[in-house]
This record gives sequence, structure tokens and C-alpha cells, in this order.
Amino acid sequence: MPHIMRIGSGRLLFFAILLVSGCASLRPTSEPTAELPARFPDHTAQEIIAALPSFPLQMERVFLETRIALSSPEESGRFSAKISYLHPESLFVRVTFPLGIEGARVLVGPDQAWVYDRIEKVVWTGSPERVAAVLPGAVADINLVETAMGFEKPDSGDVWTVETDSTLYLLSNKAQSIRYTIDPARWRVVAVREMDDTGAILEQRWFSEFSEVEGVLLPRRMALSRPPEDFRVSMALRRIEFQPETLSFHLNPSSDAQWIDLGY
Repeated sequence: MPHIMRIGSGRLLFFAILLVSGCASLRPTSEPTAELPARFPDHTAQEIIAALPSFPLQMERVFLETRIALSSPEESGRFSAKISYLHPESLFVRVTFPLGIEGARVLVGPDQAWVYDRIEKVVWTGSPERVAAVLPGAVADINLVETAMGFEKPDSGDVWTVETDSTLYLLSNKAQSIRYTIDPARWRVVAVREMDDTGAILEQRWFSEFSEVEGVLLPRRMALSRPPEDFRVSMALRRIEFQPETLSFHLNPSSDAQWIDLGY
């Protein structure tokens, strides 16, 4: 098994992007209101979906630093990740392990992805789809940041059932394969549950500690679990910068690195 997967960096790279919150000082510029809208609980599914925000223009160029803690039967530990994102062209992630050891770098474009294991000195490259298939969990989706930062929306073309849970809306699709929990006081997705055809939970994601940063409402923390795999991860952002003057997208592999072409 490739070293990059044994130490967990490929899987980590996916989850490292799932949290975006705070600002450079990690102090919110203002506390958002939490009042329920006047028409709650009578909004339709289409009204709820339309009220959810799209990916903000302020984040089309963004730099983030995150801290991640994960636990599974195969591996556990704490890591950090530095993420550069240029929407919708390039995604670059640097994963650092304890004691400041940089273990992996990943670069993803619309048509090609590269995963560089700095410890084993191996670079895997190929189409994003092929990289994801061969290295499960590796970042290989140029649009992953939008979804991972809580800006995903239910498909407006699908049929949704609306329920309420105290102060929240619950939207379930016709197949009962996915359920969104939405806070109408903030009009943000606060949880997502994915299920198989028997109703068993495959994956759950939670977003919490929302604060407004430069006019953008963001979750400060995120948690994820995959019960079938006994896999859990929690994340917190250390720093975020909107529209930085410079962003690094340089893989910079060592001259003696082995290159492995995974194809297209």
C-alpha cells in the first residue's frame, strides 16, 4: 500500500478542506442574528433551497490553515493543513504532521491531479477521477471546497420532503438517501446525513459555531463520522485570508522523486 495512504494523508487531505471559519485573527467581525424568520415553519422546499447562499465571491481566492484530529481502527492522530484555492481553477493542499514534518502535497486542476508523498518521494498523477479511484480519499475534485465549506445545496430539481425539528428544517430527498438539516435563522446547512437503501447511515457531517467574517457567514468547526468504518474526524480553522495577494500552487517535487502516471 502506498505510504501516503498508510499514514492517512490521502484521507486527511479530503477532510482538511471540510472546515472554513473565522478570520485571520480567528475573531468574528460580528455575531449574526439567530432569530427565526416570521414564516417558520411554513417555508416550501424551493423557498428553503433558494434561501441558502451560493459560494461567495470573497472566497474565490482564499488561503486557509486548519487543525484536524481523526480516529479510525487503522489510524489516529492530529495534523495540520495549509490550503490555497483559486476558484474554479486550482486547489493546493500541504499536509504537515506532528513535529512540523510536511508529509504530502496535492495539486488539483480541472483535468489533472498530482499527489506528492514527500516522505516516500513519490508523485502520482493522472485525471482527478483516476487519482481518486487509485488513491481513495485523495483530493481530486476541483469543486470540493464549495461543498466542504458548507455551501452545498439540495438539488432544486429533485423532490424534497420538508419536516421540522424544533427550530430547524429537515429536507429529505425522494429516495431517502440524503437529508439536510438547515438552520432557518441563519439559512445555512448545519448537518448532512447520507444513507444506504436500507436507511443505515453511511456518513454524517456537522457544521457549528457560525460567525460572520467580512460579510460571509461561516462555520468555525466541523465534524464528520462514517459509522460503517468507525471513522471520525473533527476540525478547526487556525487562519483564513480572503483574496490574498499571492497563493502558492507549486508541487516542487524532489529531483529524485519517482513519478507514477495513473492515466485518464
